Amino acid sequence: MLAKALKSGDTIGIIAPSKPFSEEKQFELDNFIEYMKIHDIDVLLSEHFYSQEERDIGSVSAEKRAADINAMFADKNIDAIWCFQGGDPANQTLDLIDYDVVKNNPKLFLGKSDIDVLLLALNKITNLVTFHTCDTKIGSNREMDFDYTKKWFKERLFEKSKAVEPSGEWICVNEGEAEGRLLGCNPISILKLAGTKYFPDFTDSILFVETYKSNPRETRVHLTQLEQAGVFDKIKGVVVGNNFEFFSEGIKAEEVIRDFLIKYNFPILKVNEFGHYQPHAFLPIGAKIKLDATNKAVDIIEDFLN
Repeated sequence: MLAKALKSGDTIGIIAPSKPFSEEKQFELDNFIEYMKIHDIDVLLSEHFYSQEERDIGSVSAEKRAADINAMFADKNIDAIWCFQGGDPANQTLDLIDYDVVKNNPKLFLGKSDIDVLLLALNKITNLVTFHTCDTKIGSNREMDFDYTKKWFKERLFEKSKAVEPSGEWICVNEGEAEGRLLGCNPISILKLAGTKYFPDFTDSILFVETYKSNPRETRVHLTQLEQAGVFDKIKGVVVGNNFEFFSEGIKAEEVIRDFLIKYNFPILKVNEFGHYQPHAFLPIGAKIKLDATNKAVDIIEDFLN
């Protein structure tokens, strides 16, 4: 199921289904809204965007956060839904989302980090292609500050370009080629879905992964959990993104991943175009891609927007 591409005059709804909004982020949100105006895009904040409830330690209840998701999908004046930021508790909303409303009103749904929980769950339950993207923030070296991100915001979401271009050097970690549906991204978020009906079917997929303030020990633990869930017996390749503040002496995250996965002998490519505080390529979750690790190339090979 595909959403419509963005166009001049559209309206983006911004929600906060995970970590709550905080006042010090207001200038970053204001900058984002001003940037949307350049593209003739209006912005509407969800009903509970600024709300906080002490009993939820600063966040509003799961019921209210889910209500914002449902309302944005139901609102005929909203063309896309973009999550303000990640955090931790997005999975609390999953059983409260009206998936029939989503199916009847397919829209662009964007976010990253803890929001990967929603991106994957919406794709699993409704087959909606969702998008792993940056936060709705500009300033303080955020993802949307990069010229690359701004370029692909336009080319991917408006023009429906299928290209994935490097913003820096790509590294072949393990040679090979594969095609499959793109699924990911943060291992912690993926594992929050394990054992639930929202856990993706990784059969013949390409897994893309990034980490945030992790280390070799934690990364191996998460890889082991994914292995025990049967993920690596099903996938056809891996794309590794940015691993922000990977705490290690002498070993990189992609090397930890390579050493763990080498026995599977599928292609692994290290890129830079998704993750925290990195340029973003606006990757479509659920769309089919071609991975050529040997020649360091990634291409989207089917339509991902109407």
